[in-house]
Amino acid sequence: MSHLTPQMSASIFSKKLGYLFRRSTEKLSHVFEDIERSLRYQISSSPPVNKREIRVIGLRRSGNHAVINWIGKQAKGNSVFINHVRPIENPYRNQYESQLRSGKPNTENKNDWKCRDIDWWRAEKEGEFSYKDSLIYSYEDQELEKIAHPLFERKRELYLGKSETRFDVIVMRDPFNLFASRLKTKPREDGPNFSMLEVYSRRYSLAELWITYAQECLGETSYLKGQKIFVNYNRWFLDVNYRQEIAEQLGIDFSDEGIDDISDAGRGSSFDGDKYSGSAHKMDVLNRWKSFKGDPLYRKLINHDGVRYYSQLLFGEISGTDIFLSD
Repeated sequence: MSHLTPQMSASIFSKKLGYLFRRSTEKLSHVFEDIERSLRYQISSSPPVNKREIRVIGLRRSGNHAVINWIGKQAKGNSVFINHVRPIENPYRNQYESQLRSGKPNTENKNDWKCRDIDWWRAEKEGEFSYKDSLIYSYEDQELEKIAHPLFERKRELYLGKSETRFDVIVMRDPFNLFASRLKTKPREDGPNFSMLEVYSRRYSLAELWITYAQECLGETSYLKGQKIFVNYNRWFLDVNYRQEIAEQLGIDFSDEGIDDISDAGRGSSFDGDKYSGSAHKMDVLNRWKSFKGDPLYRKLINHDGVRYYSQLLFGEISGTDIFLSD
């Protein structure tokens, strides 16, 4: 079964070329900007500007936007969210430049925890930090080695300011439903959001990157140096007591506000869109795999070496999925 038409493939290739050219130009200017800033700022004598710094990591369609929105609604206070950060780069600069390119600054409601004025983003990216109770920023489909690269760690306070507490939150969805949602989702037509079967890695495929995340959650690797919290999306979706445990680990007061929201940042559900906005708990997110159980490409992803093994370790037996054992 083909999931991309020749026209879609040509459009994606053209967007990739334009994206790569623009990125190479931006990176050069960023190098000079960082050098200039490092000469001006004395981080060692600066006070903390973030009470709580939360770095969220997940594969697209893992429910990471639902979890992020829920955290932001729980956190209250002066909270800020930076979406889809690039590894080894200044998160504030990413957001500022992204809004400049779009021509649609995210300022519909400046009092919302996800919205700020474009001039505010400019000041933050230049190091004029305001105090935040919670700074939340996310990485999607990126290698852990790059997210936690020593070069970023050396510049982290230059980019973000000092934080009293740092958390690394990994959101994991079981591969059976994750891969089904990836296959169901079409690439964004108005931006360089490539095939959902691709990830931002030259070394790993989608299945391989999922395995590296699973290994980090299980402690087989240790790239992330903050207080590490593994969020099992399946349990998070179903279990209010589990959600309360996550809130306690993050040091935020639990109210469960936001649990029924459909996040705009993630383009809604792959299967339902925003149909269940305000009642997200009604979505059948744990049985998406059934729609693709006969798809050869889907079965190839599920049967990639190591996927079912690590799924069993993290999620246990998922009822009905033993049909794939005969492949």
